[in-house]
Amino acid sequence: MAKKQAAASVSGSVTSASNRTAANNPPRKRGRPRRAGGERAEQLPVRAVRRAFDLLGLLGRDREAPTLSDLARGAALPVSTVARLLATLEQTGFVQRASTGGYVPGGRLLQIGLTAVRSLTIYDLSEPHLRRLSDTTGETANLATRADAEHAIYLRHHVSTHAVQHVSWLGRTLPLDRTAIGQALLGRVNSQGFVASRNTLERDVTAIAAPVYGPDGGIVAAFSITGPTFRIGDADVERFGALVVREARLASGALGAPRAAR
Repeated sequence: MAKKQAAASVSGSVTSASNRTAANNPPRKRGRPRRAGGERAEQLPVRAVRRAFDLLGLLGRDREAPTLSDLARGAALPVSTVARLLATLEQTGFVQRASTGGYVPGGRLLQIGLTAVRSLTIYDLSEPHLRRLSDTTGETANLATRADAEHAIYLRHHVSTHAVQHVSWLGRTLPLDRTAIGQALLGRVNSQGFVASRNTLERDVTAIAAPVYGPDGGIVAAFSITGPTFRIGDADVERFGALVVREARLASGALGAPRAAR
C-alpha cells in the first residue's frame, strides 16, 4: 500500500512538472517559418523576379531573336531555369516566340515600353531635329538615351532616302564606349562639341554624334548621323558634326538647359 502511494506521488509530481513545462513553453503555431527561414523564403521570389527582368533585358541586345541557349548563356543561368522563367513570361504575355524559334518582346512588354518612351519629353521634341538632320545630310538621324551605366538605347530615327543606308538600330541597346552616340552620352566630345567614329561596331559605317542637355545641365540624350563610310568623307564629317551640334543645342535650349551647358 505504501509503495502504491509512493508511486502515485511520483506520478503526480511528474505530471505536475510536465504541466508546468507545457504552460511555460507553449507549442509553436504552425504556418509561418522561423525568422531565419522566413528571410530566406522571402528572398527566393525576389531572386526569381530579378532573373526574369535580366532575361527581358537581354531581348533588346541583338537584332536576331535570341534562343533559349543564347538567353541562358547571356544570363549565366542553367538552361532549365531559363526555360521555366520563359514559360511564365510567355504565359503572361511579356515574351513570345518568333518564327525563327527565338524569343521577342510580347504585347504587354511592348505596351510598357511605348508608355515609357512617350513619357520622355525628348522623344516628341526630337522629331523635327532628326528630320532636319536627315534631310540636310541625306543620311539616317538617330536619337538615343542611356539604358544603363554601360549601354545606350536607340529610341527614334529618321531614315535616309538613299538606296544604300545604315541598317536601323531602333530599340537596340549598344555599348556606350563603342559607339559615337554612346561617347556623346558620356560627354566625350571634341573641342567642336561632337564625336565621330568609323568602323566600330559595324564595318564601313561612319557615325557623328552630339549630346543633348537637360534643365539641370546634365546630358539626357544624344543625336547622331549614321551612314556608309564610302559616302561620308572627312569634309562631310566636319560639316555633319556642325549640323548635329546645332540641332542638339537647339533641343537642349527647348528642354531648358543652361546656356553654359550647351
